[in-house]
Amino acid sequence: MNFEGRKDLEIIDWSNIAQNFTEADLLLGNGFSLNITGHFNYDSLFQEFLRNCEPSKRHIFRSFGTNNFEIIQEILINAKRVNILLKIATNSKIDEAIKLLKNELVISIQKTHPYSSQINWNQLSNLSTQLNIFSDIFTLNYDLFLYHIILHMKDKSNIDGRDAPYSDYFWGEYDNQFKQFMNYDDYNHQHVYYLHGALFLFKIPPETLKLKRGDAPKELIEMIGDAINYRGIMPIFVSEGKYKEKLKTIERSNYLSFCYEALEQSTNDLVIFGSSLSNQDAHIVKAINHKRNRRDLAISIHIGEKSAQDLEKELKYFRNKFPRHKVTFYDSRTLFKF
Repeated sequence: MNFEGRKDLEIIDWSNIAQNFTEADLLLGNGFSLNITGHFNYDSLFQEFLRNCEPSKRHIFRSFGTNNFEIIQEILINAKRVNILLKIATNSKIDEAIKLLKNELVISIQKTHPYSSQINWNQLSNLSTQLNIFSDIFTLNYDLFLYHIILHMKDKSNIDGRDAPYSDYFWGEYDNQFKQFMNYDDYNHQHVYYLHGALFLFKIPPETLKLKRGDAPKELIEMIGDAINYRGIMPIFVSEGKYKEKLKTIERSNYLSFCYEALEQSTNDLVIFGSSLSNQDAHIVKAINHKRNRRDLAISIHIGEKSAQDLEKELKYFRNKFPRHKVTFYDSRTLFKF
C-alpha cells in the first residue's frame, strides 16, 4: 500500500515534522536492527540457546523459570556453595551445567549476530550521520549495531578533531579489556542509554563494565565469547518476556536502573522508531508517561500491506497508551535511509 493513500490517517512523511523534533530524544526498538541486515535474527536468544542444547539438557534450563542467563548462572553458583556447606557431592554436575550454559550462550550469539564481514559498514556510517540530529538515544536493543555506529562516530570525530557526539557513561578505567560505568560525567553532548542492557555489557560485582575495542582489531562477538568463557561472566541484558520480570531485572542492576530513570526524567520531545511498545514493554510506556509535562511524541508506523482499518486500530492503540501527550505518526520508511 503506497504512502500517498495514508494521509487520510495522519501518517505523514518524517520530513514534514522534522523541524518540530529538533534535538528530540530517540527511542529505538528492534525494527531498527532488523532494517540494518536481514542476517540478524531478533528471536529470543534464550530460545536459540535451547535449540542449541542437547535435548536431554533442555529441561534443566527450562526448569529455572527464567530467560535471564545471569540469574541462572547465579542460581547454579549458589547451589555449589550450599553443596560445599552441606558436604553434598554433586558439584561436578553443576560445573557441567555452568560450562554448558556458557558454551551454548556463546554459540547462540554467534548464530544470531553478524560478523564484521557480514556488516555493511557504509550503511552504518550513513546511519551514524543520521542519528547525530537527535539528542539522547535510548535503545531497547541488546545487539551490537549501535555499539559499532557509536564507535564509528567517535573515530570520525577524532579524525575531524571534534568531540565525540555521544557518551554512554562508561569512562572509568577498569582494566585493559573493560571500561567502567560511572553514574556521572561532565559531558555536555548527547548520551546513549541501553535500557535493556547489551551483549557487550557485563557485571563484575559491584561494577558494571563495557567491553572496549582496544587497539588491535578483533571481532566483538569473539570478545564477548572470551569474556563469558574465560572470565566466567554473563552479559547484562533483559531477555524476559513479561514486563514485570523485565522490570525486576532492571531494578537489580545499578546501570539499568540509571538508564530507566533517565528515560523517566527526560523532558525532551521523543521520537520512537521500530517499536510496537507491546504489553511486554509496558514498563517503557510507564516511564515515558512518568512526568506530568506533556512532551510531544513522534511514533513510527510500519505501513506495509496493512489495511486502513488495521492502521486506524494501531493509531488508536498508541493514542490510548499516551493520553496526555501530543502524538504525531510518521511513515517508518521516511526517517532513516537504510
